[in-house]
Amino acid sequence: MTNPSLDAYQQVFGMAGLANRAGGYNGFGIQLQQQLQYDLSFYFNNVPPVKIMDQKTPSTADPSVVSELGSWDLVWGPALIEEKNEKGVPTGVADNALYVVKSNAVAFPGGPTLPTYVVAIAATNPSSLYDWETEDFSVAEVVNWTTYNPSNFAPSPYNGTDPYISKGTATGISILLGLISPNNAASPNTTLQQFLAGLNPDPGTAIVFCGHSLAGALSPTLALYLKENKDLNAFGVTLVYPTAGPTPGETAFANLFNSKFPPLPPGWQQQTGTYQSWNTMHWNDLDVVPHAWPVSELGKIATIYGQAPTFMTAGLLNALQKMAIDDSSKSGASYTRIQNQSLPGQLQHSSGSVSIKTPPETLQDYIFQLSVQHVGMYNGIPAAGSNPQVNGLILPQPLPKPAVKLVPGVTAVTELEMILKIIDQIIGWISSNYVLVEKENVTQNASADK
Repeated sequence: MTNPSLDAYQQVFGMAGLANRAGGYNGFGIQLQQQLQYDLSFYFNNVPPVKIMDQKTPSTADPSVVSELGSWDLVWGPALIEEKNEKGVPTGVADNALYVVKSNAVAFPGGPTLPTYVVAIAATNPSSLYDWETEDFSVAEVVNWTTYNPSNFAPSPYNGTDPYISKGTATGISILLGLISPNNAASPNTTLQQFLAGLNPDPGTAIVFCGHSLAGALSPTLALYLKENKDLNAFGVTLVYPTAGPTPGETAFANLFNSKFPPLPPGWQQQTGTYQSWNTMHWNDLDVVPHAWPVSELGKIATIYGQAPTFMTAGLLNALQKMAIDDSSKSGASYTRIQNQSLPGQLQHSSGSVSIKTPPETLQDYIFQLSVQHVGMYNGIPAAGSNPQVNGLILPQPLPKPAVKLVPGVTAVTELEMILKIIDQIIGWISSNYVLVEKENVTQNASADK
């Protein structure tokens, strides 16, 4: 068989993106899981059949995928969770998702060819208010890493010495470790830890954790937790390939991760591509998300695409920036990136048929630019109409996609629907925060008057 056209870094990044496919749908949890599993059957071998979609036997990956991604077997999952909102109502979207694949031979650039497992974690689901509020934006409180128990934890005051992670990161890891592969999936009725404990890999086998966006924070944190918990001792090489992630923790945590996960295993040779480093968070310098949560980086987000010319848009962006800085600063912990590599972004002036004004005249301009920088610029943007192809910072162009076929009860979500929902959420947060601030000001003024 010929070698795949993508190198190991690109293959792993592509698989992180596939975990996100569930984010493009609405439906109940069991339906969304079936949809994700059905979609993965286009990309991987041995995906158990989704009977409601008339599949009878385990899958064989589509040749168009194998030529780029190589030959991989699904060995665990996919598993996902649909959370409930504060009123106890199911969210109707996939809030977290996870799967594991294996290849018998992966050629690592500058290193050996090894049997390899990849643990792929889904990014923030733009349609999931739970993801945004409970995981991404839950940074005002921190959790002590030295006493962290994913099944039972609580925030604690920052002591300035121990490593700490954000409450949102702690919540995300707890959810991932609690996921159970469904009856109809690979390695059914097991958690990720149970699955790993049951493996007897050949000496030298590699395991790679990957994820984009929210999962760019969760993947290094999960790998570190499992490594310290001795769940990965059977593997000869453990690697992480996070992209576009917010910072999971503060300085001591970043230093701890960096000490446990050097950029290259001993004896491997450094490659020349800017995206070609293991255990390193790669990020587009025009992507807003990885600017969270160091205060110095958050101070750039309101004008990252230029100074908004309208009072309303500038005011909204400045308010959002102030909210983010306030939340980041509240615990006293100094959020710090793990070892990382920035990649040079390029402003885009359209997204499909939608024109994007730069600097942003409206919040829609800003969010569309953010979306393109956060997704398209990493994956590549195909030519459309008079707009030429844009090669991605990691993938030259997006992976092949299957024809859309929906599980009964599932509906697809368009990019415009996601953008409008994000805008609505941002305005809601700003309004809510403004009300809380005004209430606090009134209370303080009343106390001063007394």
